[in-house]
Amino acid sequence: MKNCNLKLCKPGLLLLFFAMFESTGVKGQKTFSITECVHYAFQHNPLINVAITDTSIAAVGVQRVKGLYLPRANFASAFQYYFTKRNLLIEGGSELAPPSLADGDPLAIKTGYNNSWYPSFNVNQLIFDPAYRNSYNVALQSQQLHVQQLSSFKIDLIEGIYRAFNTCKLLEVQVTFLGENIKRIDTLLDLTRIKFAEGAGVKIEVNRVEVTSNRMKSELADVRNGYNAALLALQFQMNYLEQDSLILAGDFNVSEVTDSAGILMQALLQSNPSQRVESRLLQTQIAMADQSIKIEQARSKPIVGADASLGFTPAANTLGKIFEDERWKPYSYIGVNVGIPIFNGLDVKRAVQQKKLQASQSRDYLDQFANQFENEKRTTYTQIKNSFERFRYADANLKISNNNVELLHEAFINGVADNQDLILGENDLYENQARYFSQLLELVLSEIEGQRVIGAFNRQAGL
Repeated sequence: MKNCNLKLCKPGLLLLFFAMFESTGVKGQKTFSITECVHYAFQHNPLINVAITDTSIAAVGVQRVKGLYLPRANFASAFQYYFTKRNLLIEGGSELAPPSLADGDPLAIKTGYNNSWYPSFNVNQLIFDPAYRNSYNVALQSQQLHVQQLSSFKIDLIEGIYRAFNTCKLLEVQVTFLGENIKRIDTLLDLTRIKFAEGAGVKIEVNRVEVTSNRMKSELADVRNGYNAALLALQFQMNYLEQDSLILAGDFNVSEVTDSAGILMQALLQSNPSQRVESRLLQTQIAMADQSIKIEQARSKPIVGADASLGFTPAANTLGKIFEDERWKPYSYIGVNVGIPIFNGLDVKRAVQQKKLQASQSRDYLDQFANQFENEKRTTYTQIKNSFERFRYADANLKISNNNVELLHEAFINGVADNQDLILGENDLYENQARYFSQLLELVLSEIEGQRVIGAFNRQAGL
């Protein structure tokens, strides 16, 4: 640093400062693969944090149930000041009555004090509670239920991200196709205008080419708007609120889409409802309902506990004398308490009946889900099959129409075809391209739905 020329450093520092200042106003770019989009959503979506907190709350609930058999200890203290002292009422002839009191005559003797203090230390210990094991099982199942609900939400989030991400990547490819078509149609439009200007063409040919060009440009605008809408949906799923623009990494591979269709259809035929998180949720709810029945039944059984207490009852008319040693005579006890329910207005019976009905409902829901799964499986299988078949025809037609355009251009150059033939060929290519990408998008979304049906997102969701 001693050999550094400060005069030469100052211009460099100024340039660096201005470069940093200018860069603050320019948005950066962040590249995400589909897996990175999912991980980002798991970290930043606030509803994920809510669900994670629910699982933590349920875990604490398990610990609370475990603590039911831990001893309870507490200190209690009550200080009382009496405006009017207590009196003990006796009758003449009783053991406490003075000899001068006639038989049957009442006498009120002041026995209370102005100030009384009742400090005590108590310990309670639960020995036996017939509902404990069932309460513990319910707490465990509640924790498991919240974990499964978190996974269910993650699956929905993954599905939404896959739909939006793949839609964006497919529309990127469509934008490229449309851009090439527009370049070619604009060249044809310029050529048609020149021919018309030189008297070698007619106005209707110019108009037809312009209509085709406008249709393609309108379609390009719609595709770009669709891309922006899908990207916004992706950012919403990810809760992406950063200033940097979102760049999606990876190429859209049509062959992978078509190859996976057959594999996915076979997986659908072999799938069963137990692979779905919804089935696991319902099974957990059934287990909780069964344990709830036992908890209600346990209310009619005895409960055993133990308690102990150490206390004092000092009292004095003058507050200052309440701390004299003689007044602090302790009392203590230890005992076992047993609670035996005899009659509770049939509440246990009716509560058990309610819980049994709720358990029956949960089993009905599980049966309904099994039927729903079979319907989803068949429906999705049919959707993929039909989408794949329509895409095959659209792909074949696109290849033919694209080949026709190439042949028409060659024929036009050789003077065999005219502008009318080129216009018809371009219109046919445009329509087949639109149908191709529409069918391809339908196939992609059907396959994503199929992955959800067979539980393909379970591992990513933590199941």
